[in-house]
Amino acid sequence: MLSRTSFEVFNDPTLPGRLAKIQTEVDPDFETLGEQLTQLLYPELQETLHVHLAKHLRRHKNPPVDTWFALSSSKRGYKMMPHFEIGLWPDWLFINLTLLGDMKQRQQVATSLNLIDWQLVPAMQISSDHSSSKHEDYSQETWQAAVQRFQQVAKSDLVLGTWIHKNDDRFANPKTIEQTIQQQIIDLAPLYQALMRAYNKS
Repeated sequence: MLSRTSFEVFNDPTLPGRLAKIQTEVDPDFETLGEQLTQLLYPELQETLHVHLAKHLRRHKNPPVDTWFALSSSKRGYKMMPHFEIGLWPDWLFINLTLLGDMKQRQQVATSLNLIDWQLVPAMQISSDHSSSKHEDYSQETWQAAVQRFQQVAKSDLVLGTWIHKNDDRFANPKTIEQTIQQQIIDLAPLYQALMRAYNKS
């Protein structure tokens, strides 16, 4: 189960050492959590999502600066479509619904964002860059700015959900963290469905 000690994998400065720690200490928790989430989401989505663990295959010199798993409707991948991502930076846990800049059907998904009432989006924070731990508090202004950037800047992402610092009191009880992750993903499910409808629209 994810806990404050999960962040200790980032203390290893070497590529093989950090990868080994991620694979043995974090990935099993990700797999368990991923399976739990797919079961929780099934009644809402009426489909079983697929769990994709980050493999860090492109890492040949520097150790990974973050690690994660994704949930998507495709067995073959997740980056090309709306998906959920749960993962760790050295100081943050993130629980997000993510649209990447190079996703397929980008234009029609981007246009569909105009129909979404920002007040109905169950997010605490928002970001335009999945490759950074930087984020902003969610508000009408940050939603509009992030949506506009996603629509106009080709490499921009749209990432929204919750970031929890490793020193947050909730990490005192791993069960609380597990419940927080589950609740955030369940809350984001209706928005995920709306984005997938736009993605699948021919």
